[in-house]
Amino acid sequence: MNLISQLPLVLACAATLAAAWTDARTGRIPNWLTFSLLPAGLALGFLDSGLLGLGTAALGCVVCFAVPYGLLHFSRGKAIGGGDVKLFAGLGVLLGPRAGLQVELASLVLLALFALLALTWRGQLWALLKRTGWLAINWLLPAARRRPVQPELMMTMRMGPAICVATWAFATLERVTGLFL
Repeated sequence: MNLISQLPLVLACAATLAAAWTDARTGRIPNWLTFSLLPAGLALGFLDSGLLGLGTAALGCVVCFAVPYGLLHFSRGKAIGGGDVKLFAGLGVLLGPRAGLQVELASLVLLALFALLALTWRGQLWALLKRTGWLAINWLLPAARRRPVQPELMMTMRMGPAICVATWAFATLERVTGLFL
């Protein structure tokens, strides 16, 4: 492996570390961070593998943007933020479609685990499970019997740290096993 082929993974780790820091502190992932990944990933893909690398980077960007964008669009920004979507697109352009989607899935699983741990710590896990059961059947009920979702019962979490942990775990596994990229 040459230096050019390792740079996307190193850049992805550095970017997610910066994103996790800013997201945890301010609740935002800056555009300069996410948008700078796009040309860098396309250039590195081209330098590493020519037009095939460029195409793989572009496909990774589109695929890794589409999945979280659908979540952003259909939840009206309540399930995921725009910075998270742009960061996933940047990771897709750096890591490619397969690895980018693996990081996305791992990030969502980690976020769910973080949420369960936080709720357990606060003693609110059972109440959440009851509300989740109600929400699962609420949309099936006639409109007159539906209960509105109370905003104060909704939990918000920052996704940047979960994306960072997933990316670093992916990088570690890639480095140890060499199976992913």
